[in-house]
Amino acid sequence: MSPRLVVWDFDGTLADSMAAGLGIFNRLAGELGFKPVEDPALARTMSSREFMKVHGITLWRLPRLVRHFRAAAAAVADQLVLFPGLAEVLEGFRDRGVRLGILSSNREDNIRRCLRANGAEEHFAFVVGYPKLFGKAKALRRILRKEGVDRAEAIYIGDEARDVEAARAVGVAVAAVTWGFHEEAILRASGPTHLVREPRHLLDLLGPQSEGV
Repeated sequence: MSPRLVVWDFDGTLADSMAAGLGIFNRLAGELGFKPVEDPALARTMSSREFMKVHGITLWRLPRLVRHFRAAAAAVADQLVLFPGLAEVLEGFRDRGVRLGILSSNREDNIRRCLRANGAEEHFAFVVGYPKLFGKAKALRRILRKEGVDRAEAIYIGDEARDVEAARAVGVAVAAVTWGFHEEAILRASGPTHLVREPRHLLDLLGPQSEGV
């Protein structure tokens, strides 16, 4: 079944924000007493909870980090670029009549500033900035109810194992992209419906195009 609704994660999936994000994290690590990231490649091999343990981030300290991170991200939001090839993918989804939205741990205003800077805001019917790092399943359920879309008619696209886990908890198909934060091995182990290595292959999620469309 071709999806009616495609919901995207933002950082690491749409926006090439890893370098900026690591810079923000390392600055905040000094301010908030966390261990900075010294080896980005090693960080990509850790689950979110492993990353938190290694860097001294407890669950009760996590909300403060997320608040500070989202605020700091505002300074670079309009400097971020979308990953190469995604502009064409978004146009392809539009041409097929698929409704697009964003569900991210980043702030809505940060996301929209980046989309505007890249001329891509018009492609998205909604942007949801959900501050709970591990709360995306709940937010995704709300989106499906609000959109009136059955879970079998939706796909979530993300770059982290926690994105895969959230979608699976809701029963929504999930495409894990390998150009973001988590490396391919971690994504594969999390059990995504689709593993996507190149942006252009996201269009394959729509299935074959009908004649005359």
